[in-house]
Amino acid sequence: MRTLKTRAEFQRVRKGRKWETPAFILQGLPRTDGGDESPRFGFTVSSKSVAKQGEAGKKRGMAVDRNRARRRLKEAVRLTFLAHAQPSFDYAIIGRAAALTRDFAVLLADMEAAFRKVHLPPRKAS
Repeated sequence: MRTLKTRAEFQRVRKGRKWETPAFILQGLPRTDGGDESPRFGFTVSSKSVAKQGEAGKKRGMAVDRNRARRRLKEAVRLTFLAHAQPSFDYAIIGRAAALTRDFAVLLADMEAAFRKVHLPPRKAS
């Protein structure tokens, strides 16, 4: 699985279609550079997205929680991308707090649905 590396690549994918679920946001955009045909993926989970409410106010998400959410999302992508990702596409997956607690089977179903939705043609303006 190839990954997005630079901020510019993530920013370019933001211009594409997106689909939101309780556990993540999937953004996708076709590549036009004519390079390698395999899809590329970028993962991001911020400390704000996995922050927990503590007694003295908000507590930022700890690195353990961020890494666990990222690992769960990466595994969900690994299990679904061969059947659902399109070649020459870039995808950005933005993790949310529910990525930590959501049942993994439901997370996989969400990922499959998100891939289908991101690949739909753009809506026509009326």
